[in-house]
Amino acid sequence: MLEELLSNRILGCCLVAWVSAQVAKTIVDGIRHRGWSLRTFFSGSGGMPSSHTAFSAALATMVGMQDGFQSSSFAICFVFLFVVMTDAIGVRRETGRQGSAINILMDWFVMENEGESEGKDLKERMGHSPLEVFVGLLWGVGCALLYGK
Repeated sequence: MLEELLSNRILGCCLVAWVSAQVAKTIVDGIRHRGWSLRTFFSGSGGMPSSHTAFSAALATMVGMQDGFQSSSFAICFVFLFVVMTDAIGVRRETGRQGSAINILMDWFVMENEGESEGKDLKERMGHSPLEVFVGLLWGVGCALLYGK
């Protein structure tokens, strides 16, 4: 069973797309903030490119190339990709914005009451910009085209 899992080309391509996108995200983040952090690689949230989109795009593209772009399996993967992309741009991005606003309010509240903050700041980098998702889409499709040959 493990041998079959490891020989699955579609799964392998998806993992390559995700890992390589995470490496690229870590490099871009390091250049942007002038400092390197492995936390960026392991967090998986936000940043350029969207590794979730790259993973899902590689899946859809590989399934389309293997089973045909008219197949039911490709349609399922495409719908999954669409959900991942819209979630990254919409819901998750808005959640990050709300986290930022709540963190500002909590900082103000602590300063006004001269107290100590009892909780950690909420995570602010949750979603992606449309450009980050688009680059993730191209990244995943590109990985599939290279991997599928």
